[in-house]
Amino acid sequence: MNKNPMDFIKVMDKMVIEQERAIKKIFSKHIKGSFLIDMKRIIQTTYLDVYNYYRFDISPETLVTGSDNTIDFDISRAIVGCHSSNTIFLTDNERVSLERSSEYKKELAEQVVQNIRLRQCGSQFFKTYPILQGELFLAYNVPYNTFVMAIRSLEILHQNRKPNDYIMMYNAIANKTLAALTLLEDGFLDNCYPICRTVIELYLKLLLFMDYPNLVAEHQKFNYFEVIQACCEQEYPDDFNELYMNRLYRGKVKKIDYLHYGWVDSIPNYHSIVKYQPYSINGILNFLRNTHIEDEREYFDRLEFFYKMCHGYAHGNVGQSRYPLLHYFDVSIMLHLAMSHMYSNLCTELEVDSNINNIDILAKANRDFEVLDAKYHKRSTELFEMHYKNKR
Repeated sequence: MNKNPMDFIKVMDKMVIEQERAIKKIFSKHIKGSFLIDMKRIIQTTYLDVYNYYRFDISPETLVTGSDNTIDFDISRAIVGCHSSNTIFLTDNERVSLERSSEYKKELAEQVVQNIRLRQCGSQFFKTYPILQGELFLAYNVPYNTFVMAIRSLEILHQNRKPNDYIMMYNAIANKTLAALTLLEDGFLDNCYPICRTVIELYLKLLLFMDYPNLVAEHQKFNYFEVIQACCEQEYPDDFNELYMNRLYRGKVKKIDYLHYGWVDSIPNYHSIVKYQPYSINGILNFLRNTHIEDEREYFDRLEFFYKMCHGYAHGNVGQSRYPLLHYFDVSIMLHLAMSHMYSNLCTELEVDSNINNIDILAKANRDFEVLDAKYHKRSTELFEMHYKNKR
């Protein structure tokens, strides 16, 4: 108690220096250390409200588990994610020029602070370290937004008390989106594609159900048939066999395909539009493309492109990919296309505000997606080699 106050200040200054040294070391492979510390100081001195989004109380649970994120680490990870996302495919000179720009620092600080304000649905749920020490993809702009919308969707569904025909579909899309994003963060890239493929399938079904609400009951009936078939040594129920014998499409059809998609027989004019593989996700995709407005056809073409890509990658060796960034692009785009529209529809249908802490997450997600999509269309072997030349 009788020590000189200046000694205490010196100790605190030393602690800050050691903390900043540790932060630089943790993120040394991702960002220039001096720039990271500079941005962290700008955020912590300019945006004092960021501290409102962190817990300072210490509970018995956090003492035991150590699960509380440190503020400095979380802010630093947000800086690294946003800056890395912004500088994809920039040359070293272009990146250095940005890091020296006071205007860019202001823009980056605002991006980071927005993500911190969303952390109740975002970084609050992240593990402190990925299982594999790779790129921190989950902190990049588009995956972060998608993660936030998925968590918020599950919160809304948990709080909802209104009858809704699509709750199970909403739940499934949000949960599988989170599963794919978590695998992306941990570096298990080859495992993301089968889950993304399922997300696309669920999303296409959801679009169909929104166009034809009567399909929900028919779909549930076929789900019941699947449960019976799975539980009884592959014996098909008699009710199902009768439907199969009287199906609308009289061409050759495997029973298992009809079991999964026989409910499409209840869609008016479906078979007059879909002439090939009607009992399949490809048939549903073609039907949606031909029954929606002309401006949306390119959107369905893109979903088809990524759906086929998932099939190819599921049988490949993506985990050994030379360019992990390529798969960050793929997975981020697929999940955004499904999750952003699903989240918007969910909020509209249940009359819930889609904003989170006064942030228009849908507008933010779409802005960030446009930036990512432009980079995706520029992708080339040369740009990927440039990106990874200092990381190997």
